[in-house]
Amino acid sequence: MITMITQRYVPSLLLLATLALAPMGAYAQLGVAAGLNFASIDDIDVAGGRGNFDNATGYHIGAFYDLGLGPAGLRLGLFYRDMGEVDVSLAGLRESFDVSMIDIPVDFRFNIMATPVIRPYILAGPVFSFASTDDDDFEDALKDVQVAGNVGLGLSVNLGVARLFPELRYSIGLSRFMEDDATVRGIRFNADDTQRLNSVMLRLGILF
Repeated sequence: MITMITQRYVPSLLLLATLALAPMGAYAQLGVAAGLNFASIDDIDVAGGRGNFDNATGYHIGAFYDLGLGPAGLRLGLFYRDMGEVDVSLAGLRESFDVSMIDIPVDFRFNIMATPVIRPYILAGPVFSFASTDDDDFEDALKDVQVAGNVGLGLSVNLGVARLFPELRYSIGLSRFMEDDATVRGIRFNADDTQRLNSVMLRLGILF
């Protein structure tokens, strides 16, 4: 029980510790962001528009705290992510159920170059997630805390009154999203039945 409680609060404690240790001279702002989730990068329609909505598996929306540290930066976020339907193997049969996440990403951002208006950057960092589902059969089979790694590319676009952050992100599951010894409908999963959740994301953030 103590271990479970500790795991649930590790991400929040990490957030608070990072903010407390931030340099006093750092430039920090709050922003909001939203975007679409895709199963793979091939599902992104470069023409945009209706095609991307049709190909998306879900969406995400939330807020972030952007801490500028010269040519680098730190971004802490809190997001709701609708994963849509997730497929698993249960007794040799494919089952699907809806999954949603509360994500706490910790992004380390590094500017590639800088101009007065546009700054391309790369980002990387861990994501701590708390999954849930409306399907009672699978709810108890989900891990309490899941860990993923984020990598991506983005642009900081200075519009004067606001800054836009269009990003392409890839979330790589580092831990399984279901318990290895979970039991669903009387059938016990094993390690080969569970999987890691990977996702490609298109995101647009804004700072005022």
